[in-house]
Amino acid sequence: MDVRDRGNDKEKDYMNIRKILTLILAFATAFALSVRAQSIVLESDEIRLASEYNWLPYAFYTKSLGLTFGVGAGKTAFPQEQASLMGTLAFGTKGTYFFAGGVTDLRIPGTRRLFVDVMASSGYYVDDILYINGNSGFGGERAGLNDSDQENFIEETLWDSWAEFRFFYLLPFGDGADQVVNTYVIDRGILTAGATGGSSWNPLNSGRMYLRVTPAWRNKTLDMEHNITGDTLNLKVGVEYNNFDFPFNPTKGSKQELYYTYDFTSDDRLGGWEMYEYEYGKVFNLNTIPGVQQHVLALNFWTANVPSWETTMVDGEEVVTKRPPYYEGANLGGFYRMRAYDGDRFHDKAAIYGSVEYRIIPKWQPLIENKLFKYFDLDWMQFAAFAEAGRVAPEWYLNTLTTDMRFDAGVSLRGMLMKSVFRLDLAIGEEGTRVIAMYGQPF
Repeated sequence: MDVRDRGNDKEKDYMNIRKILTLILAFATAFALSVRAQSIVLESDEIRLASEYNWLPYAFYTKSLGLTFGVGAGKTAFPQEQASLMGTLAFGTKGTYFFAGGVTDLRIPGTRRLFVDVMASSGYYVDDILYINGNSGFGGERAGLNDSDQENFIEETLWDSWAEFRFFYLLPFGDGADQVVNTYVIDRGILTAGATGGSSWNPLNSGRMYLRVTPAWRNKTLDMEHNITGDTLNLKVGVEYNNFDFPFNPTKGSKQELYYTYDFTSDDRLGGWEMYEYEYGKVFNLNTIPGVQQHVLALNFWTANVPSWETTMVDGEEVVTKRPPYYEGANLGGFYRMRAYDGDRFHDKAAIYGSVEYRIIPKWQPLIENKLFKYFDLDWMQFAAFAEAGRVAPEWYLNTLTTDMRFDAGVSLRGMLMKSVFRLDLAIGEEGTRVIAMYGQPF
């Protein structure tokens, strides 16, 4: 759910709600019930993971979508013990419809350490908000810049389709030397055995390192007065060192990721862009205090640069070439980075971001015995407080990126349901307030 406070303009509070609701109520219902992250999560009294089928019908209403009906479904431990299938379908009375599906953690036949996630979706969306050029009231300003006006966006009806093949190869050292598919044993959602990191910062002894290759395709075609097509056919390659003890809800360790992306689109003006990005996450396990089951301090840092980006002046107007579409590249705003701002609110050649979270799981868990939450296999409720800072800029200069930054802060309610984490974040920034429902920890 995406609720924004923009003074007296109540209608705009709902214009971007599609992005949250379709992902949460439509897609994440199935996805989060089944995702296992190339691992198996067992309760302490289970011998092995049984294959389970879960489905959930849902309905919601927004001013932009009307009354929307959908169903999400997922099957765990299928077609392989560590793999999962999921899918969802939704329809709105105002004409929006959406489908998403895929398989996660599928081991490539004939290999031992090579896996793939296959994900795809397609949808038709009405009255979507896009922070791109086209608003006649801001002819001299490029939308999405760090100092751009928050009203500099366009509303469009569009098709949005995408597909990804996320190949990842587990390197044979550290905690990935012998245990290719790891088993995490939990008791009421708290890890009791099977940790895969956090003992030291040494890839040879602790954690799991992956080589990742992701070919991806996406197309956004605007239907109405702005004849704009946002295409990308790109390849992302990189390395990930995940040294968290329990990636679903870590209490110690760190994670580092380094990626390079190249676009193969044939568009002479925008195609052929390339990007580098780096992310670092760190979690500190805090001392035990009365009434608290677990509490940690989590830090995150991310930065990106698009070296292919070229800016020229043509007839007094700025023309940008060799750049990613607004929804790719060095951008901020949305589910994970700068959560008080709309999705893809800021985008430019370079970006930097940092956040800090305090996460606490109290021993008192009154909802665990509730019949409704028993159905969803609720293990715990977690509370978090967070603060974020970030900025996009026309060049990757540290002095520029750390000046005139955007800030936000908020609180979060999270729960471990069916061995996956759901979160409800309330974030407040200078452009308003947003409530985000999403699956997984933000980092």
